[in-house]
Amino acid sequence: GTYGNTMPDKSSPSTYLTFLTEVLQVTEDSNGDRNLIYALLRDNINLVNDNFAVVLRNWARETLPNLDSQERRIYIIESICAFSNAIQEFPLDSKSKASNLEIAIAGYEVALTVFTRQKYAEGWAKIKNNLGFAYRNRIRGEKADNLEIAISAYQASLEVYNCEAFRFE
Repeated sequence: GTYGNTMPDKSSPSTYLTFLTEVLQVTEDSNGDRNLIYALLRDNINLVNDNFAVVLRNWARETLPNLDSQERRIYIIESICAFSNAIQEFPLDSKSKASNLEIAIAGYEVALTVFTRQKYAEGWAKIKNNLGFAYRNRIRGEKADNLEIAISAYQASLEVYNCEAFRFE
């Protein structure tokens, strides 16, 4: 990967990749148990930052297309989504909260490269809804721009999650 000077801390890209692998493994093995995910995050708090979001995006771009099975790809995306849900709510100060939201946004955007509306409409809609939530709460960027992105994501989700599709008798 090409990470250039985006790593102001002393951790190498390989340290982040190892941590990413561990995060996804713990998330997968624990079925998204937040206590276990949060313990891992606390133990590696120096790696829970904007660089992790960059590494997640780069890793996904390089790894997901090369997996031999769509089933494995979906399994990984489900773990990324469960982790993104957890990190959005990882309780820390506002500076850390900003990075946590950036990591969650990266995870959801990665997930949308696999979960398309055409192939996985319900999963796509759920991810769009979660992405809307993350942008609604986003600390970085212009508030108005973030709200526009959130509204767009919510509206996309509602194209699938609507009264017609989920009619109760």
